[in-house]
Amino acid sequence: MPGNEETVRRRSFWAVLVALYVAQGIPGYLLIMAVPAALRAEGMPLQQVGMMSVLMLPLVLKFLWAPLVDRTRLLRWGHRRGWILCTQLLTVLGIGLLAWVGPKASITAILGIGMLIALSVATQDIATDGYATQQLKSAELGRGNAIQAASVAAGVLIGGTLSMTLIEHWGWSAALLVMAVLCMLPLLFLPWMHEPSPAFAGRAGGGKVSAVHQPRLGHFLRRPGMLWILGLAIIYRLSEGMQRSMENSYLLANELTLGQVGLLGGSGAAIAGLFGSALAALWLRNSSREQVLLWLSASRIALFALFLLHSLHWLGGNGSLVALAIALSMLRYMEMVALYALFMSASSSEQPGTDFTILACAELLTYMLSSIAGGFIAKQMGFSGLFSVSTALAAFSFCIAWLVLSRFRQAGWGAPGDARGVAA
Repeated sequence: MPGNEETVRRRSFWAVLVALYVAQGIPGYLLIMAVPAALRAEGMPLQQVGMMSVLMLPLVLKFLWAPLVDRTRLLRWGHRRGWILCTQLLTVLGIGLLAWVGPKASITAILGIGMLIALSVATQDIATDGYATQQLKSAELGRGNAIQAASVAAGVLIGGTLSMTLIEHWGWSAALLVMAVLCMLPLLFLPWMHEPSPAFAGRAGGGKVSAVHQPRLGHFLRRPGMLWILGLAIIYRLSEGMQRSMENSYLLANELTLGQVGLLGGSGAAIAGLFGSALAALWLRNSSREQVLLWLSASRIALFALFLLHSLHWLGGNGSLVALAIALSMLRYMEMVALYALFMSASSSEQPGTDFTILACAELLTYMLSSIAGGFIAKQMGFSGLFSVSTALAAFSFCIAWLVLSRFRQAGWGAPGDARGVAA
């Protein structure tokens, strides 16, 4: 029966989406959490371990090649499915190479292999986000982006926490080979990845699409209202980066142990993130994305203000501080769900991967620059000064968000049946 077939098809879609997002979360957090920690434990100098941060560059710059992914079909097996298959195999190959060279290899070799993995993960992210943006119905954006946010938490738990535990007990090579096998498992779901009939037809085997609309960065800028959404992406989480970058240092300054801070920032944050992602998805079922984002933005002001009160010794001891840290972790994941749902609703059907990637990169770049600024502000003004600045910036972001989202709502973007043309 048609109804049953559609139900099975949607269930397959959700399973594929979970597999794809977890597939990129594991190697991502393996690179930024486990590998640097393992290298330091093996005696690598701090300045060389710090060089691993360069592997974040592909995540910030991936918008540059997003149009290529949107307009080029690599394999006959499917447009985005082809990209995902190739990039996931490259990721597995890269992790296998890391296992082979070992932690005593030169930093140049480790960075080279790490960059291969980072580029593969970033490119797969473009293809996966494009697939999700095309497939998700307007009413499903909250649930779809909850899966994306939850995959970050899964990446922390598996690629970060689990891999560090395995490295400690089994050694570098065995642990990384386990991670490589785990990264292979999502490929088993690709046969159930059904793509809609493309708006443009391309020659399989590397041919570029031939159509009236060729995905370009310029098309994003020329679409009405997209500069407003880009402005929102830049400003919305501006205050969060500086708060997050100094959060662990503030916890340590309040005499929490390194193990307690690691537990809060690792497993604790991941569990809070899973709960927050589910809560945001439920909230988005009953409220608009605009309303949810504004309430979350207002909640951030309140939480930052509570951190300020705590730094002034007006808000209890470490019990309240731990509660604030958990609440802030949950809020971050909720914001991710609502913000990415908005980004998807604003993305066009002709170049979904490009549009979404531009917005996500803008948001990430601002977050990273804000994180860098947080250290300088804390050094000059102390934690109370930092929390004062972050609270003021959060209030400024709320005002900008209110202005942009009002225009967004008036224009009717993201409403059911919008111009994004999401495939049913």
